[in-house]
Amino acid sequence: MPLLRAALLAAALLVPSVPVPAAAAVSSAESGAWSPAQTATCTDLVGPGIPSPATAPTGLPGYHAAWYGQSGYPILCTGSTATATVAVLNSGSLGWYAGGPGATAYLGTWDPEPGQDRPSVLGGPDTGWPAPARVAVQPDAYVGPGQVAWFRFKVRAPETPGTYRIALRPLIEGVQWMEDYGVFWYVTVKASDADAPAPADPVVVAPPPARTYSPAIAADGSRSIRVNALMFHHVSWLPPDADRFRKDLTVSPTDFEDMLRYLRTAGYNTITTQDLWWSLDTGNPLPPKPVLLTFDDGYVDHHDVVMPLLKAYGMVGSFAVTANLVDKPGYLTRAMVRALADNGMEVVSHAVDHWPISALAYDGQVYQLCTSRRILMEWTGTDIRHFIYPSGAYLPLPAAALTSCGYLSAYRKDGGSLQSSNEMLALRRARVRGQQGLGALLLALTQ
Repeated sequence: MPLLRAALLAAALLVPSVPVPAAAAVSSAESGAWSPAQTATCTDLVGPGIPSPATAPTGLPGYHAAWYGQSGYPILCTGSTATATVAVLNSGSLGWYAGGPGATAYLGTWDPEPGQDRPSVLGGPDTGWPAPARVAVQPDAYVGPGQVAWFRFKVRAPETPGTYRIALRPLIEGVQWMEDYGVFWYVTVKASDADAPAPADPVVVAPPPARTYSPAIAADGSRSIRVNALMFHHVSWLPPDADRFRKDLTVSPTDFEDMLRYLRTAGYNTITTQDLWWSLDTGNPLPPKPVLLTFDDGYVDHHDVVMPLLKAYGMVGSFAVTANLVDKPGYLTRAMVRALADNGMEVVSHAVDHWPISALAYDGQVYQLCTSRRILMEWTGTDIRHFIYPSGAYLPLPAAALTSCGYLSAYRKDGGSLQSSNEMLALRRARVRGQQGLGALLLALTQ
C-alpha cells in the first residue's frame, strides 16, 4: 500500500478560526465610539502537519491500528475553535464497520496518567464529539485492512491560557483498545498576541573550522574514523543523600567547565551524531580532533547548566531525551527540550521509557522507538534520526525496529572510539565518570 504523502496531510491541516479580539474594546464615554488603542488582537495559528512514517505494519491478526500522520498543533485564542485531523492505519486483518455492533472504530481519550476514558476541557459532545471521552468515530462506512481512516474532530480553547493535552488512542467500541498509545494532541491557549512566546535570542556562532579529517575506507568498502563520543549524565552538585550510583553519574559544574576549557585549549571540535553519521555514510570529512558530547536521560541541569556552558565555549552537545520523563521533577520540561533545539543543540531519542530496548519484543521496540521519535519531533520541530540506547543495552541488536522507525544511527555505552559504518546502529561511547575531576575526561579520551 503506498504511504501517505506530506502534501496530503498538509491539505488536512487544522483549520483555525479567524482572528478575534482578545478583549472587548472600551467605548468612549464622550462619543460612544470604540477605542482601537484599547483593543488587544489575538490571532489563531497552526503548526506544521506531521507526515506519515516511512513504514508501518499491516496484516496483523485481529484488530490493530497504527498512527499514520496528523495535522499541526494549534495556538488558539481563548474561546476559539479549530478542527484537527489524525490519520490512523488499519494495520490488522479485520475491517472496521461504521454502526456495526462491536466493529466500529473510535478515537478515544487514553493516558496512563490519569487513565483512559477521561473527558477533556478541550471538547465534549457540545463540540461534536460522539461522547465525552470519544473524540471521533471512523469517517467512512468501512475501513479495510491496510486502509487509512482520517479522524476529524473539533477542539475548543478554554478561557484560561496555558498548554492543554489530549492523549488519543483508537479502539473498537465494546471490544478492545488498539495500539498506538503515545499519540498526544497539544493546544496552546493565549489571551492575546502579546502572550505569544518571544523568540529566543540569536546565538552568535563562530565560523566553523575547516573539515580536513576524513574516514578511512576498508577493502569491503566500509568506512571508519576515530571519534571520541563521551557520555555524561548529571552535571550538577551532589545532593546530600547521593548514593554511589548518583556519585558516579554526576560531574560537578566546576569540573565540567574545566573539561570544556581543556577541550577548547587542546583544539577539539564538538560535532553532533548527525555529523558523525554523515561522515561514515558519505565519506565527507569532519573537523580536526572531533569529539561528540552526549548527555543522557534529560535532566533539568542539561538546560540550566550544560547548555549555557556549551554556548559560552562555542560548543554543541547531543541530548538524549527520554520522552516519558519530560515534565517530571528533576527532568526537562517540554519548553526546555524545545529551547535546547532552538539554541543549536541536538536532541536525540532515548526511547519513551528508560527500558533496555534489547529486552523487548519487536512490537515493544517499535513502540519505544517510533513513538519517542515522533514526540520529540513534535516538541523540537526538528527531524529526530539518531538514538542512544537506555542503559546502553543494545544486544540483540534491534536493527529491524530502528530501521523501520527511521533511525540512521544508534549508540551503545561500552567504550571505544573507532566508529565504523558497519556498526552504524552500535556506535561507541565512553562514560565520563563523576567525582574524578579533569582526569575522568582525559581517561575517556584515551579509549
